[in-house]
Amino acid sequence: MNRFIILTILFFLEIVSCHGTHEEIKDPGWEDTADPDTITVMSYNIKYGSPLGSSISDLEAIAGVIEEAKPDVVFLQEVDKNTTRSGNADQLKLLSERTGLSSYFYGRAIDYQGGQTGIGILSRYPLSDPELFKLPRVELGEQYVSYRVLVTADIRVKGKDITIANTHLALTAENREIQVPEIHRILSDSDNPVIFGGDLNARPDSETITSFMEYGYRKTCKTDCFTIPSVEPNRELDYIMFRPENSFEVLSHQVIGNLSSDHLPVVSVLQIK
Repeated sequence: MNRFIILTILFFLEIVSCHGTHEEIKDPGWEDTADPDTITVMSYNIKYGSPLGSSISDLEAIAGVIEEAKPDVVFLQEVDKNTTRSGNADQLKLLSERTGLSSYFYGRAIDYQGGQTGIGILSRYPLSDPELFKLPRVELGEQYVSYRVLVTADIRVKGKDITIANTHLALTAENREIQVPEIHRILSDSDNPVIFGGDLNARPDSETITSFMEYGYRKTCKTDCFTIPSVEPNRELDYIMFRPENSFEVLSHQVIGNLSSDHLPVVSVLQIK
């Protein structure tokens, strides 16, 4: 009887060990932050992996920037998937494999050169309920207006649920004016605190950023945080924000100097309240 029980237990354990979950993540290669109640977030427009002044993709350089910053969550913009210009690479998947941030979600904005281009999220925490939302747009005469999207997902950090969201807003103020309310409407459906970031194509004193502030979002950058161009930057277009105001405390915000893209990445460390 004892032998039968032991064999039964061993058989059960073997079955359990062979059935993982799609949310299981690999060791990202670094230790937890010193304070377990913090989260480090990066936003980075990678220009399809092309360094400033170049059209040749160098994802290895982008991965190196991410690894050095050791973020928990990364918001990426201008990410290609199977396009000719990027050597038919699935850039988000490759960056996930290279950095060890194995939870990821891609959001297609448009079809391009036999593939897609869009935005994505990398995370060391499992992503739950990832969603892609198309943002509104209006044509401006004969000027082409590209489609823009928002990607969202939920993560759990030390037992607390957080909604994360990434976007790349339109170049024109007319389109951003209708995209900001739609983003707020979507994110307001979440009962969780929200961390939101991306390339917003707007300066801090613009109506775009003012609108986010009026909706209750708070920027992690408190002073001049110029992010473009990567050589002698002279304006801020890339942001990390959160709401409500009492959900996080900004411990640090940094713009990382690097020439791997035409934008500089921004990194914020947030204390979870």
